[in-house]
Amino acid sequence: MSYITTAHHLIYWKLTPYERQNLSERKQAHCAASNQLDRVTPGDVLWIVNVYLGQLLLLGRLQVETVVSNSEVAQELADADPDSWEEADYYAIANRYTLEPMREVDITPFVPDLRFRGANERLIGVDAQQLRSLRELVPESAKLIEQIWYDAKLEDEPTVQDVIEIREDEQAYSEGRTVTRTIKQRQRSRSLVKDAKEQYKDKHGQLFCEVCGFDFGKFYGIEYIEAHHKRAIADYDEDDETVVDDLAMLCANCHRMIHSQTPPLTIDELKKIIDQHNE
Repeated sequence: MSYITTAHHLIYWKLTPYERQNLSERKQAHCAASNQLDRVTPGDVLWIVNVYLGQLLLLGRLQVETVVSNSEVAQELADADPDSWEEADYYAIANRYTLEPMREVDITPFVPDLRFRGANERLIGVDAQQLRSLRELVPESAKLIEQIWYDAKLEDEPTVQDVIEIREDEQAYSEGRTVTRTIKQRQRSRSLVKDAKEQYKDKHGQLFCEVCGFDFGKFYGIEYIEAHHKRAIADYDEDDETVVDDLAMLCANCHRMIHSQTPPLTIDELKKIIDQHNE
């Protein structure tokens, strides 16, 4: 991405109930409507923002394919739902190959770092009125916004493996514990999980289940393993930290068996069950 040749703009959206529903469902932004989009050219990026309860929220990224002034043409190009349509002088149509789901990312802490081209080079606090005018970000601020957006994406959208592990924890610890704590802890520990797997592979040369020894790489040709917290995630306090030794490497079957009861089985207990079965 070139932050010199591509212009990045903040565009303010006043969310209607319909748009809020689309946001909650993480639908894609196919177009943007504004009387000021004549300043935008194909290839530019529109960063959609909104102000809510004193927070500046980043809602979406729209890379412009073309800008038109005819509403009927715009609707056809954007495949837009008529219920979502907003009348304006200009319409920026998204490049359909770069469409991304909308979501809410709080960028309030970064407001003092944002700089814009022109006389009003910065925002004075968080005020929706300041954002009514299309604002072009300077390259450094465009890069900052993009970094925040994609870093937040990694935190907000769990991998398939995260989903499996979160579901296991929800099932095992639903009584008396909130799922939000489970998810919050999972998000905070992703880098730890990555480090634990790397250290395990460095030590043993490959990833395999600590209980039954199953190796996904040898059997399927795909390197895969699940990280299991030896101490129940639901038992962590808000500020508790885990270390690599708190994690065990398990295959999907053993991981599910450990969580088949409450409280979960320990690694040694599951090993004993397997040993007894093999006798």
